[in-house]
Amino acid sequence: MRRHGQVSEVPEPSAREHVCWVYRDDAELHSAGMAFLAGGLARGERLLCVGDRLAAGLRADPAALGGIAGLVAAGTLRVLTFAEAYEVAGEFSAENQWAFYDAATRRALADGYTGLRVLADVSPLAGDPVLHDELVRWEHVADQFMATGPGMSAMCAYRSDLPESALADVTAVHPLVRSTAATAFRLFFDGKRLVLAGDVDTLGAERLTRALGCSPAHPGTHSLDLAELQFADVAAIRVLAAWARSVTDDGGEVQLWNAPALLRRTWRLLGLDEWARVSFAAAA
Repeated sequence: MRRHGQVSEVPEPSAREHVCWVYRDDAELHSAGMAFLAGGLARGERLLCVGDRLAAGLRADPAALGGIAGLVAAGTLRVLTFAEAYEVAGEFSAENQWAFYDAATRRALADGYTGLRVLADVSPLAGDPVLHDELVRWEHVADQFMATGPGMSAMCAYRSDLPESALADVTAVHPLVRSTAATAFRLFFDGKRLVLAGDVDTLGAERLTRALGCSPAHPGTHSLDLAELQFADVAAIRVLAAWARSVTDDGGEVQLWNAPALLRRTWRLLGLDEWARVSFAAAA
């Protein structure tokens, strides 16, 4: 399974990482970002840095990563402000972002790099009430891309002074999270299979509904691994059932892997067997 959970330091570099880093100030953003990018250099990855604060930090520290100008000249590092990123990728949407990063990753591989490592300060989007929902959808779609795509890793940075609900939404769709506030649950991809980890209660049920609603639709079987689910109350179980019902209504199938015994028992007691047809599998 992909590495997941709460982290206090930038993880050791590996492929297909997706880290959510909630930062307090520009100094912390720069320090964590440079550690993440340095890991990409060590792995032979091309680097892409997106965000006004990040670009300013690099201008103020030209010797970072062994010399910013040399990396840019060699094509190993590309730095985009937020406005420049919009111009390149087009209007913000999950589909446009997917197309942009898929193309960038494939170009990196074609140019001899081992992958693409992206550092992006996405705070302006999280703080925009118009774009927030699409941002959460993109973060979840991006996690699928990183878990199954050609070879991209990313650190998504968010300011700690953003609204608590906005931060909870974005941290919920990353496998690795650094935040001063506890992340109740995480929904992420392990290959083509979804994983739900942590605790989901009545307070988090609506957030789980939104996160599952962001999952890309596709024909065939949707697998959700619950081995890392520590707690789910009745409201959370009803959310899982509603998601399963929507998938099967669209002609798909749902497999729930490694469901806790209490969840399976509650599922039966609530009469969900007939309402939301799923198959329970005992082992992944």
